[in-house]
Amino acid sequence: MAHQPQRKKETLDKEMTGDEAIAHVLHELKIPKVFLSPGVPDFFRARLDEYKIPYVQAFSPRSAIALADSFARGTNELGVAIVTPGSRVIEGLDVVAQAFNDSVPLLIIGTLRSYRDTGRARVGELRSPDDVYTAVAPFVKSRERIVTIEEVTEVLERAWKDSLSNKPRPVYVEVAEDLFRLKAYPLATAGQKIEKRTPDKATAAKVAELLINSQRPVIVAGYGVLSSRAWDSLRELAEFLDIPVVTTIRGKGAIPASHPLFAGEGLGLFATEGASHFLDNADVVLALGTRFTQASTGGWSFKFKGYVVHNNIEGEDISKVFVPQVPAVADADLFLKEVIANVKSKVKEPVDRGSKSEVFAYKKLPKSEPHSGLWPIDVLYALMNSGYGNVFVDLDSTTYDLIRLPIERPFQWVTSETAFVRSIGIGGVTNSNAPDTIGVTTLEGALRNSELLRFALEHGKGKLLIMNDGGATYLDTYKSDVPSIGRGGRADYREDYLERAFNAVTVRSFGELVSVLKERSDKVTVINVELDPGFKSAVIP
Repeated sequence: MAHQPQRKKETLDKEMTGDEAIAHVLHELKIPKVFLSPGVPDFFRARLDEYKIPYVQAFSPRSAIALADSFARGTNELGVAIVTPGSRVIEGLDVVAQAFNDSVPLLIIGTLRSYRDTGRARVGELRSPDDVYTAVAPFVKSRERIVTIEEVTEVLERAWKDSLSNKPRPVYVEVAEDLFRLKAYPLATAGQKIEKRTPDKATAAKVAELLINSQRPVIVAGYGVLSSRAWDSLRELAEFLDIPVVTTIRGKGAIPASHPLFAGEGLGLFATEGASHFLDNADVVLALGTRFTQASTGGWSFKFKGYVVHNNIEGEDISKVFVPQVPAVADADLFLKEVIANVKSKVKEPVDRGSKSEVFAYKKLPKSEPHSGLWPIDVLYALMNSGYGNVFVDLDSTTYDLIRLPIERPFQWVTSETAFVRSIGIGGVTNSNAPDTIGVTTLEGALRNSELLRFALEHGKGKLLIMNDGGATYLDTYKSDVPSIGRGGRADYREDYLERAFNAVTVRSFGELVSVLKERSDKVTVINVELDPGFKSAVIP
């Protein structure tokens, strides 16, 4: 017989409706915030209030999912969205797909009108009760249905664990609205723990030996270092063995930009001069928590001459780009801790390779050729001149130069390397309570997410920069794996649309941009950054 979770004392003999059972388990799991779509009943919101669970009532199902996504990206906590009816989840599948690709933990709770007499074309239903359940399948780590009130807590706790364990990803739970008003005795939560894949001890010992005996080791820190909260272990290893650290684009913040061992970001053609120098001359490369994406590697334009150790939480992400000499499938933090233990059992004092002075010689900001008008590089310097807190960036041709922004702490920098949905910048300022938060999106991002932007104006704080070249540029991968800046026709819209629709402040010069960035407001300030459509990137060749 399968083990059943034990009831907690306070839930013995306590009948709950389905909505109370859901609120109860979210409270038990210490969910910090929930994002709701329109259509969530008043009594459900009252339950959330009863259990003191903060919630945000979004304008649409897609916005609820996008806000949950931005929340999860910025906090490394589970983002929870409740969408009624569940058929409207389809509106936000592009956001869910990007979250799946970026390893973002999301719990999407959708509703089916009824499990009774299905197929009778109830309001809000699709052709069959399986349609939505089937549609979400490619974009979620797991999916489950809640059929009875008794299993509400058990199913939601299992979904919570699945989303956050090992490689974080979205999960989907579907519940029939019938259950909201029915009563039963739900099981209490079982106190399940999030799982982290442990490292192979022999592999960790081998890696320690390689690093100790190497002459010019380099560490590449990817997003997995942030996701596993491994930044302290990363610094400990790097400082003890005096190893330069290069980050990927999403790995920025794994080590402070001001740290004497931070050697830059990016690989291949998109790397800083320092990152290229150290990787080109490395005899051992320790790659942590990275998939070596096209965006971070300049179209896989890098070559490692040295011995390569590739760590990732999933074996499927190892050997897709190249075959490393040492694969290490494990949680990045647990792996680093095991490597450090092996290193310190053999080396008693910190090593001095002279890396810090060598790294210092390559600490340079990007330069560009003389130009008129605003280029993306000017926006980078304007931000550095004005100060910034957390930065949320939709990566694209007009925003790519911002990967050179110095980042000092984990999750201060939030982006995606898919260049797909473009809701991160707006979502970041929407969820923000700090006036120094910066969101950066493109003209397409603003137009495509206009409803979310209107919500940001009502609820958020910070500055939202719309990098506006009229839609004339895009990341071009037609001719080569190496992304370049493609040129196309400009978007057909009125020049003053952003000002009329979002009360945007238009800037056309560096001085104007700096001035607006330094202004403080309790609401979101939308800045229409009119770029020269013929700009050249300081990062993309």
